[in-house]
Amino acid sequence: MAKKNLDNEVKLTAEQKLIGKISDFFVKKRVAVIVIVAIIIVGIVAGVVAVNVVGNAKAKAQTEVYNLEAEYNSLRVADNPDWNAYIAKLSSCVKNSSYSSVKAQYLIGLSYYDQEDYKNALDAFEKAYSLNTKIYLAPLALCNAAACADSLDNTSKALDLYNTVYNEYPESGVAARAMFNAGRIYYQMNNVQLAKATFEQVASTFANSEYGKIAANLANVL
Repeated sequence: MAKKNLDNEVKLTAEQKLIGKISDFFVKKRVAVIVIVAIIIVGIVAGVVAVNVVGNAKAKAQTEVYNLEAEYNSLRVADNPDWNAYIAKLSSCVKNSSYSSVKAQYLIGLSYYDQEDYKNALDAFEKAYSLNTKIYLAPLALCNAAACADSLDNTSKALDLYNTVYNEYPESGVAARAMFNAGRIYYQMNNVQLAKATFEQVASTFANSEYGKIAANLANVL
């Protein structure tokens, strides 16, 4: 889905063009960021499964979802992936609020996102979040849901979701990205004052992160 351009682009100052280019970069890289998160999680889950497999139903469910995650990474590089069959297998694993169920639902969201089916991806990520708001996948699911809403040009919903991420999960690994994207949306809404304040908050709170450094530069030119 094409991203809306900023109004009156030809009249932008050099500083505003810089802001626009940086904003465009993060919008275009939403898929890459989501995929990177998924790949990192593979290693975490692999370690958990290897240590905790004890032959019970919970361990079997973890192993099944781990195998399905490996299948997801294979499908992403396949020529003609059968996403429908894969999503059906994942759906059969979503039974309760356990980690395995949440992860299966999260993978459903990733599968729809890879197909650029942002509406179903949004619904899937929100469901993953609602299944269990206490585990580390919760802020990831919310942030990905926000990216889906953003891709659907539903900036109001995207903003609400990004705000929820950094308000409810300030220590999570995606809090900086969520706050940064909230600032970007405020700027696109022509609320420069709030955008500047948000970027300053990102720069202060996450000074050592990539988002914090970029936000500091943006705040200085707004």
